[in-house]
Amino acid sequence: MVGVVSVLGLAPAVASSQFGETAEVDAEIPATNSLDPTASGTEIRVTDRMVQQSLDELLRQSAGTRVVLQGPAGSTFCLRLRGAACDQSTVLLGDVPISNPDTGAFDLSLIPIEAIDEIEVWRGGTPAWLNQGAIGGVLRLIPRSYETNEVGVRGSGGSFGSWRANAYGASAGEKVRFFGTAGAGGARNDYPYLDDIGTRFDPSDDVVRRRQNADFLEGLGFANLSVDTSDKSTLDLVFLGLGRDRGEPGPGSSPVLTARTRTTRLIGSASWLHQDDGKYPYRLQLLASYDYWQNRFDDPRGRIGTNPETRADDRHHSVFGRVASAVELQPWFELTTIASARFFRRAPFDELAIRQEPTSERLTFSGTVETNFHGKAGNVMFELRPSVLLTWTRAFVRTVSDLAVPESTESTDLLPTYRVGGAIAPLTWLSFRGSVSSGYRLPTILEIFGNQGVILANPDLVPERALSYDAAVTARGRTGIVSGYATVGFFLNNLTDQIRFRRTSQFTIIFENIDSGRTLGVEAEVRGQLTKHFALFGELTWTRARDNATGNQLPGQPELVAFVRPELHSGELSERVSDLLAFFEVTHIGKSFPSPGNLSVIAPRTTTAVGLGALFFGSRLGLGFRVDDIFNVGGQDLLGFPLPGRLYSGRVSLRHAW
Repeated sequence: MVGVVSVLGLAPAVASSQFGETAEVDAEIPATNSLDPTASGTEIRVTDRMVQQSLDELLRQSAGTRVVLQGPAGSTFCLRLRGAACDQSTVLLGDVPISNPDTGAFDLSLIPIEAIDEIEVWRGGTPAWLNQGAIGGVLRLIPRSYETNEVGVRGSGGSFGSWRANAYGASAGEKVRFFGTAGAGGARNDYPYLDDIGTRFDPSDDVVRRRQNADFLEGLGFANLSVDTSDKSTLDLVFLGLGRDRGEPGPGSSPVLTARTRTTRLIGSASWLHQDDGKYPYRLQLLASYDYWQNRFDDPRGRIGTNPETRADDRHHSVFGRVASAVELQPWFELTTIASARFFRRAPFDELAIRQEPTSERLTFSGTVETNFHGKAGNVMFELRPSVLLTWTRAFVRTVSDLAVPESTESTDLLPTYRVGGAIAPLTWLSFRGSVSSGYRLPTILEIFGNQGVILANPDLVPERALSYDAAVTARGRTGIVSGYATVGFFLNNLTDQIRFRRTSQFTIIFENIDSGRTLGVEAEVRGQLTKHFALFGELTWTRARDNATGNQLPGQPELVAFVRPELHSGELSERVSDLLAFFEVTHIGKSFPSPGNLSVIAPRTTTAVGLGALFFGSRLGLGFRVDDIFNVGGQDLLGFPLPGRLYSGRVSLRHAW
């Protein structure tokens, strides 16, 4: 479930400064997030107290989102924001970027829900503190922490052999806090699906098959250690490790039985934050991280994608550092500066390749400056945040020519982006916000330099760029037994120099910059609570995404996405019964197209889910049960991957706190 308290009622202090209220401003601008009232952001608290949760389920609760799945639990999935492709958005773990241009769309299934406390979805221009200039936006995952002494175990099971179990422990002292968890999960995922044999309008040859080679097995570990190094500073150490072995079943119309992927992901970070609320309130952050990713892909028959036989063992290394500060120089003026650097190395290896793809590297430096003017004129609150982000990046590849002569090729880009965001609140419960921002997506090393095989080099590629406009009205507050917020917004994204591949022969492709695209949309979001017993979460996004050259709808982007979830809580009924929960969900995804030509259609889907949960003995025992896709709609997602249809899952949790 989603924690009602964190997303309802008045937002934390956001309008006057990052450090709280000032003498000039005694109220907050009503907003949908706690970091920047001029930005379009949704906060989703992860509590997982009763009913089974997954990251993709929670992300549906944010406006402007489209979760792109490739099947059931354990399958790859990514997030599209406001019509932008998955690789045009950035994923952060805290303040650490864990996606980059050279790994393509980030696989969010690699992030265990047990490691996350809160999810922030930033659409369009993002707050300067995040130091990102992405086209679509930013998905920020806040690592889990506890303020209590607690131990517990959780276990769940469901349809098609799915299971998950983890144990955790938390300790909170006067100056030291620790949380750690370890667990495992897996599934057979042998669900039935309808294969129309490629003849969509001829049902006479339709066949019901069972999904094969879709099983997975994984293990995870996560730890978060927080130490107060002084009364005003804190050191946070975070580690996340995941290992997974899964099949690559391919599209439903062309099953693949032998391809498998083995993934190892290790992320470690250290962050020191110092805050002072003196005459000139300020905060200073120093952060460093290391990210290792090993992807072993075995496709001996060459059934996946355009590659021939493959037995790859690719390794990626990323080192990241950041220095950030924010200081309130005047009660009405705040200055934020951030500098960061990242070194990325990709070391591919294919046991079956005639010639090995060389090691490639990218070095990136970024800097952000933001000025924040805020205050109050009479009863009207206002905030203005202009910011500039400058990114310099160099990608280079060392190669060996046919004559065994060492060669080195480089590509350098200097990318200035900006954002101007403003918000005004004429009433304590009503605000208007708007922004103009630019963004970019760098071409990957693979797109620039090719792989000496299927993918040809194109050193003339330039970054994709976007210019975005955003405006919204938000009503937020609390009156009597009702609290919450409602917001309606408009957005317009203009994308130029889009990168797409073109087939040059039967076995080769090349990536090229093409014309521009335009995405126009309206999004609405509501969070509401009636007493402590009833909560409502809902979002609706209408999007018109078009290729300017052809007028076709951009692939993978439906015109309408909607989600609604009413939720009932009993509250404490006795010493034995702490809470009872019941919820109902409806998710609608309109029709979309898998390719730029719009020649085939991915049919619209409306699915429903229902769940029941209970907490007993002061929340020491939790039981939950849910049914997803009640009416067994099934269908397929992007790229023709069949979805599993109706799923049952149950959960039990035990905890002891002191």
